[in-house]
Amino acid sequence: MDSFNAITAAIFLPFIFAGLVPVMEKLLKQRVGWFAVATALTCFILIGIAVPDVIGEGHIVQGTISWMPSAGVDFTIYADGLAMMIGFIASGIGVLIMSYSNGYMSKTEDLKRYYQYLLLFMGSMIGMVFSGNTIQLFIFWELTSITSFMLIGYWRHKPESIYGATKSLLVTASGGLAMLAGFLLLGNVTGSFDLAAILNDPQVINAIKEHELFLITLILIFIGAAAKSAQGPFYIWLPNAMEAPTPVSAFLHSATMVKAGIYLVARIHPIFSGTEAWFILVSGTGIITMLVAGFLAFRQTDIKGILAYSTISQLAYMMTMYGYTTHHEPGIGVAAATFHLLNHATFKACLFLVAGIVAHEAATRDIRKLGGLRREMPITFIIACIAGLAMAGIPPLNGFLSKEMFYESSLEMGASLGGIFTFLIPAFAVLGGVFTFAYSIKLIDGIFLGERDKDAIPHHIHEPPMTMLIPPAFLAFLVILFGVIPSIPIHHIIEPAVSGILLETAHLHIKLWHGFTASLMMTIVTFILGILIYTKYDRIAAWQDNFNMKNPWISINYYYDRAVDSAKGNAFRFSSRSQTGSIKLYMSAMLLLMIALIAIPAAILATNIVPSQLNFDIPPYEAILLVLLIVAALSAAILPKYLPAIIALSALGYGVSLLFIYLKAPDLALTQVLVETLSTIIFLLAITKIPQKYKEKISFSVFTRDILIAITVAASVFVLLLNTTQGIVDPFASLSHYFIDNSLLLAGGHNIVNVIIVDFRGYDTLGEIAVMCLAALGVYNLIHSRSEE
Repeated sequence: MDSFNAITAAIFLPFIFAGLVPVMEKLLKQRVGWFAVATALTCFILIGIAVPDVIGEGHIVQGTISWMPSAGVDFTIYADGLAMMIGFIASGIGVLIMSYSNGYMSKTEDLKRYYQYLLLFMGSMIGMVFSGNTIQLFIFWELTSITSFMLIGYWRHKPESIYGATKSLLVTASGGLAMLAGFLLLGNVTGSFDLAAILNDPQVINAIKEHELFLITLILIFIGAAAKSAQGPFYIWLPNAMEAPTPVSAFLHSATMVKAGIYLVARIHPIFSGTEAWFILVSGTGIITMLVAGFLAFRQTDIKGILAYSTISQLAYMMTMYGYTTHHEPGIGVAAATFHLLNHATFKACLFLVAGIVAHEAATRDIRKLGGLRREMPITFIIACIAGLAMAGIPPLNGFLSKEMFYESSLEMGASLGGIFTFLIPAFAVLGGVFTFAYSIKLIDGIFLGERDKDAIPHHIHEPPMTMLIPPAFLAFLVILFGVIPSIPIHHIIEPAVSGILLETAHLHIKLWHGFTASLMMTIVTFILGILIYTKYDRIAAWQDNFNMKNPWISINYYYDRAVDSAKGNAFRFSSRSQTGSIKLYMSAMLLLMIALIAIPAAILATNIVPSQLNFDIPPYEAILLVLLIVAALSAAILPKYLPAIIALSALGYGVSLLFIYLKAPDLALTQVLVETLSTIIFLLAITKIPQKYKEKISFSVFTRDILIAITVAASVFVLLLNTTQGIVDPFASLSHYFIDNSLLLAGGHNIVNVIIVDFRGYDTLGEIAVMCLAALGVYNLIHSRSEE
């Protein structure tokens, strides 16, 4: 199997096998999770087939399957080092998470639904990172939002789960729509949605940076990335998403989904980097989020709450580093950010799995009730120490190396900007490291060290089963391996990924000891200040609680909740004003909208609103018929009594049927006769119950207004009909020859009538079907209401 087919199979296999989960659940019962494990492992192996091409030879695997050629969009695979790294993380962590779930999830849970959602999410994530065009990327992007919504709200009986799932969907999906707008603008500027065509053409990239739509395009795409990766004001969804089962949190909110925004920033880095706008927007958002989230982590008492804010802070590290750029050195922080992306996936997923073990065994996630678990759970304690110290940046673990690279790139960026930024940017980096050190130590100290209230949690606590212990132990092993022997991940994972981002070959030299460098001094300062801050940890948390209680309006969640909670009331107030019950108001609004939709484009686009080559040669019998139609229409409008008006209206309808016969459309004529006959009978039955003369007095101003609306609508429809066939056939010429000549050419059908109905008049047919469905529903409700009575 070649690389393109292998990656395509890795994308669609989870979707296919998710549909097989119910069948396998009947065969395997509670062991259905191992079927999901096998699926994830197969995807990992399929992606690995492309390693010799991408990692070994440095090639980019590309391939295209025709999809929507008329829109310039095909199903395209673009597999470089960056996509391979995220693909391996998504599938590899997926294997560990699904293995862990076999021990974590209760046998009474709806395991079928659980593993279906996990497989669908994994497929969406793999599809997103290997997408070769922006439209395809957007589709998989939104699929990750939908599947994460289902996973976060897995426990549907919990209001907190529903709240967290809804918030995540609203925030991430809204960001995705902004991103789509940015992609459409990018396509408008470049003339292509193909990423490879854009990334590999320096002239196109330069044209983008010089285009007047550059800034708005960058902002819209970055909103999508920031919303998905919980950056800036969009961070609010991630802490509430912790209501998901812990394996879901480990998979989505540490290793994969939240990395989607980081991946997008890395992918578009060559297009937008090297500009002031990129540095201010990306690094500015990253620095602020890093400091705010790190500080807010102090007041969290839920283990997963601490991990949520630490995730936001760590993602902000990466965002900050990817934003480090100058015109001459556009990729200052790319290597550091990419290495930290890999390291964070290992130690943070490990910490989430440890949190799941603690909650599973101690029946609580409240860190205030925990402590001293090192005695009952020594293996879990060792694993937690490895992952927690890696996040704190303690050598010789992998987090130390990427944090050193963060400090080095911060020094370089500060020096490039000069002035106050020479010290300010490294100072922000150190402060972010101090907060990270403090909450990392809190996780270890608060859970495993010290003493606890013996009555707060169960007395008999022990190590979890091996299915729950092996996945975090393996991740802890990777944390040590990547730290002690960094050449393994650097040469085989990070260098290809960095090369894919910078579009040039990257050679990195990373080792534990570089001597007494400035970055090492920053690390020592971080440890000293981190210890000092940790001694005030509880006091800082208490101050935050008190401040938040007195000033709830300072929180972004406050405004989100107000907007969501008041949405129903606002909608009611709007509808009560717009839906007054006045039929005249509704008709006027619809007619005015029709005028706007027709008249404005006609005035702007039409060269001649009334075509000059009109045909006024009308046969006498046709002229007589048209005069009769006009007389009947005017009579229906001005006759003072109902019965004559109905007769005039009926005459108008039958006159239209004669016109259809004259135009050689007997099917339409028959339909018109039947409808007109039925309408006349209904009207005649109705008027027997009402007075025979109009009693409503219409003032002159109202009459004048209605006349003006009627004339304007008629003129708009007249102009529309005159211009409908512009460029297709001459005015008033028969359309039949057009359909005869083009039914096979344009629609591929020999049956001209069917082609007209399905293709040329497709929207009209769809509207007729919708009307029929609504009528059927109305009849059903009438019958149902009668049976109830």
